[in-house]
Amino acid sequence: MHAMTWYTFFKSIHVITAVIWIGGAAMIQAYAFRIIRTGDGKRQADFAKDTEVVGMRVFVPASLILVLAAIGMMINGSWPWGQNWTVLGLIAFVLSFGIGAGFLGPEGGRIAEVIEKEGPDSPAAQARIRRILTVSRCELIVLLTVIWSMVVKPTGQPGWFWGMLAVMVLGIAAVIVFHLRTEERVPAPATQ
Repeated sequence: MHAMTWYTFFKSIHVITAVIWIGGAAMIQAYAFRIIRTGDGKRQADFAKDTEVVGMRVFVPASLILVLAAIGMMINGSWPWGQNWTVLGLIAFVLSFGIGAGFLGPEGGRIAEVIEKEGPDSPAAQARIRRILTVSRCELIVLLTVIWSMVVKPTGQPGWFWGMLAVMVLGIAAVIVFHLRTEERVPAPATQ
């Protein structure tokens, strides 16, 4: 039987918030694939608005608590800060937080403005919704890579670490290529 320690307390909080953040992001993508295929602009616009609210009210607080719990774990578990998996986690947090605060949040507002002016079925609104979901998918790949890295902790195994990063980059490239090919198939708006 193990006693509760500060390390296990922080680890529990860290894992719970990671599950909320990454599990929620994965579910959003699952719904996004389904909703985008409907072709219903209103439904897609409502989904984009709801996703923005969830991002700001659930994912941002969860990610902040996650990083604070990680710091508590590092201190109480005497983990060294310079290991690849730790550095990757910190870089991914900063990157993800920056994408969320610098692009996803503001883009959600821009989508709302376009929808208000042009309607949810407008080509501009639809293109922005597809783009924000693509960026969100790329961010999810980064977060899944971090989970793998945190679980495996490829310490002293640089081949695994760099291989994992290569798979992450290939995954992001595949999402971007898929997005670009999809955009090529979208019919151009009719001119008046």
